Amino acid sequence: MKFHVLHTESSDGWGGQEIRILLESQELIRRGHNVTIVCPPHSGLARRASKADIPTVLIKFRHIFDAFGIWKIIRLIKERDIHIVHTHSSIDSWVASIASKISGVPILVRTRHLSVPIATHLFNFVYKMPDAIITTGESIRRRMIEVNKLEGQKIISIPTGVQLDRFNPGVTAPYLREELRIGNDTPVITMVAVLRSWKRHEIFLEAAKWVLGEFPQAKFLIVGNGPGWERIQGKIAEFKLGKKVIMTGHREDIPQILSITDVAILTSERYEGVPQAVLQYLAMERPVIATDVGSISEVIKDGETGILVPPNNAKDVAQGILKLLNDRELGQRLGKNGRKLVEERFNNQAMMEATLNLYYHLYKAKIT
Repeated sequence: MKFHVLHTESSDGWGGQEIRILLESQELIRRGHNVTIVCPPHSGLARRASKADIPTVLIKFRHIFDAFGIWKIIRLIKERDIHIVHTHSSIDSWVASIASKISGVPILVRTRHLSVPIATHLFNFVYKMPDAIITTGESIRRRMIEVNKLEGQKIISIPTGVQLDRFNPGVTAPYLREELRIGNDTPVITMVAVLRSWKRHEIFLEAAKWVLGEFPQAKFLIVGNGPGWERIQGKIAEFKLGKKVIMTGHREDIPQILSITDVAILTSERYEGVPQAVLQYLAMERPVIATDVGSISEVIKDGETGILVPPNNAKDVAQGILKLLNDRELGQRLGKNGRKLVEERFNNQAMMEATLNLYYHLYKAKIT
């Protein structure tokens, strides 16, 4: 059976969630299935889907009961003979789920990417509509069952996968140190994340102040773009970090940036599933320091695949960085363990196999 899958996404941004949609779509097409992506004009997903020659329909989702959006998706379902509608964010999930129920599409699936708490009031019935819900971590699945009282048999955890051929420790990038004006012997500490408040870049910067006391030559990279740009620039000035911190903006050469990184950081305080950034760090054999939020502890086992710290604690982050800079053998061991874990459980192929198995199971159940 070859499916035609309609992926919907109402977010304008570009982060781990949108990367996963693109990866799943590319892999489905590679395996002979058809895919259409519905997303807003000028969004990060729209640009990259178009570049990848994935059929894309542009809809600006205005609100959860957007009549125009519902009508347009109903038309798409009928015109393109869609078998599966797969939604990803709040607004598109309401719009596409209503359209799916009206049009009688065989399968409706929702992926829950983040650990943001779900409202428990009766009117939040959007999670009752899908035939199945995919979560990116087991902790998200458990919360939906225990707190939101959703049917456990409908919810499956399928962690995000990494492209192991792209994110591999053999990548080199000698040009980057020259471009960023970083000396060959300079320790590099990197955080790759959308610039949003809950990623807590301030904690990363506070930790930098501690680390510079022992490693004054160190450089700190903030990789990514987003609404917090000016706020983070202000904090760099406030902390008098000057040229010690480099804000690179959005970069496509993340494997290359990680290849010159000595320690990789994520300081989120909430909302995470299993973050793409952490999995990419591990795939590149970088030693990782990450906060114990969401489903991060499912991949970062303290002292085994990285260092796990409580959220909003700059001193613990700094102590972790200093420990890794002073003990390179520990960093190498954590990095190798992390790569092995990703190869075994968090690769792109495993993610797609699990997703396709779910599709086949749901479709078979519906037509028999």
